[in-house]
Amino acid sequence: MWPKKIIARIEGGLGNQLFQYAAARSLADRLGCDLALDLRGLAENGDRPYELHRYRIRASLAVTSELHCLPEWRSSRRSRLHSRISQLFPEVFSFPVFWASSFAFDNRFEKIKNPVYLVGYWQSEKYFLWNRHRLLQDIQLVVPLASHTPILNIIGQTTSVALHIRRGDYVTNPAASQYHGLCDLVYYQRAVEDIKSKLNNINVFVFSDEPEWARSNINFDVPTQIMDANSSENGFVDLELMSRCQHHIIANSSFSWWGAWRSQSPDQRVYAPHRWFRDLATDISDVVPSRWQTLD
Repeated sequence: MWPKKIIARIEGGLGNQLFQYAAARSLADRLGCDLALDLRGLAENGDRPYELHRYRIRASLAVTSELHCLPEWRSSRRSRLHSRISQLFPEVFSFPVFWASSFAFDNRFEKIKNPVYLVGYWQSEKYFLWNRHRLLQDIQLVVPLASHTPILNIIGQTTSVALHIRRGDYVTNPAASQYHGLCDLVYYQRAVEDIKSKLNNINVFVFSDEPEWARSNINFDVPTQIMDANSSENGFVDLELMSRCQHHIIANSSFSWWGAWRSQSPDQRVYAPHRWFRDLATDISDVVPSRWQTLD
C-alpha cells in the first residue's frame, strides 16, 4: 500500500537531525502530507540522543505499524539499488525509499511526487531554503532560554561573533579524523582578522566541545569569551546561543552550520572552511551556501 506520509530516518547528532528534519518537513509541506520520524538509527548507533523534541517541530514519531512497513536499512550498494528501483516501480514496494545519489544536492528530490521513506543526511539548504520561514518557526525551543540569562544580554548588546571549534571524535576517532579533518588555527585567525577589518568592536564567543583546549590555544587580539560546553543532552543550549550571535565563524560541522543558518541578523557575515571534508572524493559543492564566505 502506498504510504500517506513522509517517514524520515533520523540519526547522528543535533546538526544532522536538523538537516534530516528540514528536508523531510519541506518535502511533506510540498506534498501536503504528514511527517513521521524513524528513530531506529539513533538506537542502532547508540552514541547520540534524540534532540528534536526540544523544538516545536511538526512531526510525530513513527509507530510500530509504520516501522514494520519499512525496509531494513543499511548504507550499502544493495540498499541504494533498492532505493532507485522502488522509485521506478513503486507498485512493487510497500514503502518506496529515497536515498540521495551523492553528498551534493540531488535534483531528483524536487521531482518526488508521492510520500517516501527518506534516508540520508541532506546537508544542503537547497533541499529546504524555500521553506525557511516555516522551518525557523519549527526550530524554536519548546522551553525558551531564560530571557535574563547573562550571556544572552551580552550577545545581544555587542557585535557578537560565534566561533565554533569542533574536536571530539574528529581527534579521538581515527576514521572520523581521516574523513572529516580539523579546521586549523590559521583558518580561525584569518576569519577573525577579516571580520575585524570590516566591523568595529567585535566580541568573539568561542564554542567548542573541548573548551579547555580552546583556552590554551586561542589568543585573538579582540575581546574573546570561551564558552563552557554543554553535554550532548544539552547541546541545544549552545546551538541556541550561537544562533543569537550576529556573525559566525563555523567549523566543518553541521552543528555550527545550523547555528549560522538560524541566525536572523540582517547584516550577517558567515565564514566557513573551504574544505568540508579531508576526503577529497566527497562532493561538497552544495554544503556551504553561496552567500557565505569560504576560507582555506
